[in-house]
Amino acid sequence: MRRLKNIIRAAIFFGCMIFSLTSVHPNDQVIYMRDGKVITGEIVSQTAYKMIVKLPDGSTKEISKQDIKRVAFKEAKTPEPKDKTPVGPPTPTPEEIAKQQEEDSKKQAVLDEKAEKRKKQIEEAKRNRLDIFLGTGSGTVNFQGANFYDNVIAVGSSLGQDSGKFEYPIEPKPKSGKANSFEVRYSWNRYVGEVGASSLTSTATQNIIGLDGSSSGTFPKFIHGNYDVSMKHVYGNFSYSVYPHPKYDIRPVIGYHQFWTKTENSNSIAIGTGAPPSFTEQYFGPDPTSVAEGLKGFSYGVQYDIKFEKFEIRTGLHILQMKGYGTYDRQLNAYAPASAQSQSESIDVYNKWVAKGAIIDLKFLYSWKYGVSFWTGLNSMSWTYTMSETALSVGNESSGVDPQSYVLGKLLFESLVGPGSLKETKATTIQIGATYSYDFNK
Repeated sequence: MRRLKNIIRAAIFFGCMIFSLTSVHPNDQVIYMRDGKVITGEIVSQTAYKMIVKLPDGSTKEISKQDIKRVAFKEAKTPEPKDKTPVGPPTPTPEEIAKQQEEDSKKQAVLDEKAEKRKKQIEEAKRNRLDIFLGTGSGTVNFQGANFYDNVIAVGSSLGQDSGKFEYPIEPKPKSGKANSFEVRYSWNRYVGEVGASSLTSTATQNIIGLDGSSSGTFPKFIHGNYDVSMKHVYGNFSYSVYPHPKYDIRPVIGYHQFWTKTENSNSIAIGTGAPPSFTEQYFGPDPTSVAEGLKGFSYGVQYDIKFEKFEIRTGLHILQMKGYGTYDRQLNAYAPASAQSQSESIDVYNKWVAKGAIIDLKFLYSWKYGVSFWTGLNSMSWTYTMSETALSVGNESSGVDPQSYVLGKLLFESLVGPGSLKETKATTIQIGATYSYDFNK
């Protein structure tokens, strides 16, 4: 009986072993651990308490069966659903739909509010208005013309003399004078057109010192006089608002400008000795000088206006590109008391300019009532020159034009002394004034 029992036990044991071996077919198994880990490998052996697993990298791992949740074959397939219709995203709940609609509605409301605000700004920025400006004040003109011609002629005169004779013009210092301005501006929606004119008068003093005389010696030479410098300016500008707004406005601008500058030095007196070819002694006499200049051309730049309450600031920057002419006329009528001789000499110059510069304009306005505003402003203009052509006439009443003096003078003006003597013309004004505005939309 005991032998039979042993045989049965052996058969059961070998059956279990065969069953285990067939269940762990060389195919990999997936082992799900209780701690959530997943191990894939081939179960090579096991006991009642543990199993040995061969991992894909060829190493083996011993796992306690108490830590195993379940074991599955890797090639096991999940039964295919009978309905093969693709599964779409889950259907949102009514609460989720309502929440999404609320968020979309808020975003759209913000966009609509911005669009409506911008539309209102554009509507409020529309203009149909005429502004008339009148202003008066003071300013200075530092005109390079008179001193430029005096310098070149002084060098030419010194080169033609000997015994250390020379002329040296002292650069004049301008004094302030009167300034007036007038401007009309018409604004229509994004477009702004302006036309205007201004005048400025300044004073300066001419002083030329040097040595002159006969072959026997030299004596001091002096030319002195006061003169006025007047500058007149007319212009037209056109600008376009790139971002219309009721509180501020920025506009690129193009324009056309024309300047006339003139000096009349009619009270200048010359005192000296030995003015060739006639004089060999001391002389004196009037030496009036007249200088004129005309420039015209185009400009480009930007204008910026900003408003707050009843105040407004208007600024403008204009880059100038101009061409024009310059003239110089100097007439000496001298008398020598010792010999009772008189003599006249003249120097006339005509040349063509190319000028480049800029205008900066700034106005502060205060709106009063009845369409009237009061303003104060600063205007600054400056430009430099390039000489392109010169015509020269030098002579006296007895000998007429000296060809040698003409050739030398033209060379001095155009090539040698002229380019180095050129200076910058500047004009600055400070004004106060009143503005009348008529709004056609009201």
